[in-house]
Amino acid sequence: MNVLLIEDDKRIADVLKKGLMEDGHQVELSYRGDEGRDLIASEHYDMVVLDVMLPGLDGFSVLKQARTAKHSVPILMLTARDSMTDVIRGLDLGADDYLPKPFHLEIFLARVRAVGRRGHIPRLPELSSGNLTLDRNSHVVCRSGEPLTLSKKEYAILELLMRRPNRIVTRDQIIEAVWGYDSDVSDNTIDVYMHSLRSKIEDKNQPSVIRTIRSLGYLLLSPE
Repeated sequence: MNVLLIEDDKRIADVLKKGLMEDGHQVELSYRGDEGRDLIASEHYDMVVLDVMLPGLDGFSVLKQARTAKHSVPILMLTARDSMTDVIRGLDLGADDYLPKPFHLEIFLARVRAVGRRGHIPRLPELSSGNLTLDRNSHVVCRSGEPLTLSKKEYAILELLMRRPNRIVTRDQIIEAVWGYDSDVSDNTIDVYMHSLRSKIEDKNQPSVIRTIRSLGYLLLSPE
């Protein structure tokens, strides 16, 4: 991948750049938030690694401006600030993953690969499939115009499936998106959430719109 690394600590930046290049990636470095923001807007990258504490413009502001400008490049945030509030803020602003310092280089590289596999996903304000609509601003899901009551994880699973209609979403991808890369989530837990989600979004008199693909994952059947 072509990776943009925005990190003001030159020692850390050099270590991460070397690790990324040894892992087969091309890397461009930026030591300032304002410069990094402009690079995101003007160049093509497969993913961005973004530190929070930056001169010129902090990482949260870079992230917010990138998402406001509809740049869909995957972004992995790095920071020494690992409080729950900061993690939630970063994810709510549109980060694809969040890795607090200090961390092992191999874990960082694995996170980069995991986030990179998701690719550029258009962040449309509303997703639709058949009689289902999902408003990504209000987090409201409707079936035939009637709002549904979903848990946060059910909503996250449905959003992931609706972003990839008629494509297999693996169990690993669901775990990464809903629980986090290094979470210990059993197959049974995923099955329970999928059963609950189906019961809420599907018409009992119609065929299931979420198909289980044995040993692989799930796909959302969407009309062409």
